[in-house]
Amino acid sequence: MSGNSPMKVGIVGAGNISATYVVTLHMFDFIRVKSIYDLYQEPARKLAEQFGVQSVSLDSMLADPEIGLIINLTTPTAHYSISKKALLAGKHVYSEKPLGVSMEEAEELMALARASDLRLGCAPDTFLGGGHQLTRRLYDEGRIGTAISATAMLLLPGHEHWHPNPAFFYGRGGGPMLDVGPYYVTNLIALLGPVREVFGAAKVTRIERTVKTQPRFGETIKVLTPTHLTGVMEFHSGATVTIATSFDVIRHKHNQIEIYGSKGSMVTPDPNNFTGKVEIFTEGNEAWEEMAVDHPYVEGVPGHLGLRGLGAAEMVDSLRSGRPHRVSSELAFHALEVMTAFERSAQSKRPVAIQSSCGRPDPIPKHLKEGKFT
Repeated sequence: MSGNSPMKVGIVGAGNISATYVVTLHMFDFIRVKSIYDLYQEPARKLAEQFGVQSVSLDSMLADPEIGLIINLTTPTAHYSISKKALLAGKHVYSEKPLGVSMEEAEELMALARASDLRLGCAPDTFLGGGHQLTRRLYDEGRIGTAISATAMLLLPGHEHWHPNPAFFYGRGGGPMLDVGPYYVTNLIALLGPVREVFGAAKVTRIERTVKTQPRFGETIKVLTPTHLTGVMEFHSGATVTIATSFDVIRHKHNQIEIYGSKGSMVTPDPNNFTGKVEIFTEGNEAWEEMAVDHPYVEGVPGHLGLRGLGAAEMVDSLRSGRPHRVSSELAFHALEVMTAFERSAQSKRPVAIQSSCGRPDPIPKHLKEGKFT
């Protein structure tokens, strides 16, 4: 990328989320997707035809001098190998979550990026959305005082009920904590700061799952990862957060995240989305007050999964302006350590101290128009 020319992007992985990424990236005049690669040629070909881009081999994508950024949309167990190849090829990398399925994988990727002066970013990026940026602003303004505690509830019946190929959600790198938990843990870190200690419990409720969707209806999945994890996160700020992540709950009535402060309480949007209802109850009031979302980045293109890919766009913008990117590898690494600590704590029956740390990402000012981040 030189001057004002757009950053050329290669996308690895043509699964469910890939079309949304292309649509979101093309909202910005400083990014253009050039090519798509997938291990299976047909989905890559279809996606390439849909958006008028190239379907290429991985080797040719990584060797293309025009491509400055690789977006890694593969399954979790492939994140490390694809991101490593891209970094070694001299490309900036933005990966879907998690950064790796182990701390060792994530740490190596970060070291490679630092050694080559390359940017490494990682989803989730939903906390950049308007509803969550409003939450951040209200909290920073002291509307509910200092956070004392919070609850975070991710309670689902399991991905076999809706996903066309759900097996990998129950293998290494899957489960509710590493698959959907990143939205919750990352959002909380972005709001409250880094985590000091974790205590957790984990279990596998059923050792097999039956697929409920086509084209694999009736197939049996072996469950190799905990499907119900609960615990407590103690933040350096002093807040203690109770979290539950489950693929074993048929139905519930909990809000996804509630923050309890010294002056009031706040209900935040679903961290799996970019916006949603924000409500505050403050001392002396008689009812909850819904706050109008007045920040940018609230809606994606109809028919697509929100604004997935916003973090990749923000990272490219940060390269152009020479500032740190908000959806950083340091944030993703800290969130990964927190999430993997729940199972380690469950196995040891002891609290686990978190060794890594990160800063809170800079907020996105509410006056900005979509298409900008500063």
